[in-house]
Parts: sequence; C-alpha cells; structure tokens
Amino acid sequence: MLDYQPKIGAMRLFAQGDFTGEHLERLPAIKTRRRLEDLGYCAYCGQSDDSVGNEIALSSEHIIPEFLGSGLELPASSCAACQKATSAVEYTIAREMFGPVRKSFGLRGKDGVLPNVNFPLDVGSYTSEELFMPIAHYPTVLVLPALFPASTYSRRGPDSADPFNFLLYNINADRNLLARYAIDGVSTQSVDLVRFAQMIAKVAHSYATHYWRAAPFTQTVSSLIRTIYPPQQPAIGHLAHVGCLLGMPETPTSALHEIEAGQMRWGRIRRRAVRVRLFASYGMPSYYVTVSEPED
Repeated sequence: MLDYQPKIGAMRLFAQGDFTGEHLERLPAIKTRRRLEDLGYCAYCGQSDDSVGNEIALSSEHIIPEFLGSGLELPASSCAACQKATSAVEYTIAREMFGPVRKSFGLRGKDGVLPNVNFPLDVGSYTSEELFMPIAHYPTVLVLPALFPASTYSRRGPDSADPFNFLLYNINADRNLLARYAIDGVSTQSVDLVRFAQMIAKVAHSYATHYWRAAPFTQTVSSLIRTIYPPQQPAIGHLAHVGCLLGMPETPTSALHEIEAGQMRWGRIRRRAVRVRLFASYGMPSYYVTVSEPED
C-alpha cells in the first residue's frame, strides 16, 4: 500500500477527539445477506405516513452500498424521495471511483459481478483522453481519501473541505503492461469528496438509526445525505461531521468492511458516532462520523 502524505508532521500537531467503540460489525469478503429488524420509517427524513395519514412505501437500504459487496440490509427504512437521493450518490461513486476495483476484486452487487471486460483509462497528458483497456491489463489502484478530523471533534472549521492525504493499494498497476500500449502515464479514478462524504455519512447514519432505535438521538447528517449537490460545483459543510483520526493504527483485518457504533469525545463534549472502514482487509482508513448532537 502506498501512502501519499504531503503534510509531514501534521499528526503531531493536530488535537482531535477520542472514539470509544461499543459494537463492531465485520462484513466478510464473501457477500452474505443479512436482514436487520424492520425500521418502519424513513431513516433520513423520519416519515412513515403521508400528509393525510396513509402509510408510505418504504424500501430496504443496504447499510454499506451493495455494489461494494455488502449484504447487510435495513428493511423498511427509506422513502422514495430519500432512496432516489442516496441512489444517485451511490451510482456516481460506483462508476467514478470503484468500477475496475469492483471487477478486480469480484465484488458482487445487485446483479452479481460487473459484466464489463474493458474499462476507460485516462491517458491524456493535459486534457482527458480515454483508452479502453481489458481488466487484465488495466492499472487498477484502490484509492481512498484520508481526511482531517471533522470539525465536531477537532479545531477545524466547519466549512473546511480539503483532504489530509490519499491511501493507495496497487491491485494491478504494472509499467510493463502499460508499455504494451505505449502509455507513459495515466490518471487514477477521480475522488468526489462531496459524494464520498455523503456515502460515508449514509452508512454511519443508517447503522446508527438501527443500533440506537430504542434510544433516539438528534440527527446531524441526515440533511447532508439527502442534499443533491450539482456536479462540478463547490460545496461546503460536507466534512463537518465526517473525518478521520490522525495517527491511529490501520492494520489490515480479516473483514472486507467494518462498522462500529460508539462515542466520540472532544473535550467535555460527547456525541454518538460510528466508525466506517471500507476495505479494511487492505489497510484502508477508518472514517468517524458524529451522528448526534452533543449529549450529557
């Protein structure tokens, strides 16, 4: 794994919160379907009835997106409008960040493993120029952002929007294979931080709604999850509750993905929080999402 870390020494200087886990879910590499208890209302907007008191249709939500090989479902937990918003985010992330990765790892989504044989590769030097390559030769690299601690558990401003660094896991990037195509350099997949933060917030919030169903909390990220941000437009506030804890050990584990409910303390402030770790078995970072307002 490669660690692109331009801000040397930042970990020694950054004050941040402390996370204490309460319950850990380990999702295996082999997709296993598991249905949690029906929620009975929309986890994101809270609706269960329409304006005249009739029950609304609620669909099942995958806690971690199904395209990442997850089978953990929360039934009866999303209304049509919120399901449309979360699906749009996940579609963008699946296509722009994880296409070749999903194929290389054989991750099974709703319709099984991606049928694609060839994927577009940006080989342009100054402008985008696409070349379609077979997955066997495609320079596949898993890229995830490592974030600064969120403003709810650090001194970062709520509108801060820059990542700390990026972690890369080389799956199939080989100079000799690229030489066959006379390629000197390539661009990795794009990382849309806004939609990535929305996806991580959705994972954390939906699991928190299930885990603390008997002890409801004042939500913090539901509006972020439902907001539709115009593509290619600046956005602020999406990292106010989503971030990483710098300097924490991130050794590979036996699980493909992990979700852990717990508490985040920052000074005297305590909030409910969820740790989300995608591709834990490849040493990728944990994201900590504060899902509640401060509690006593």
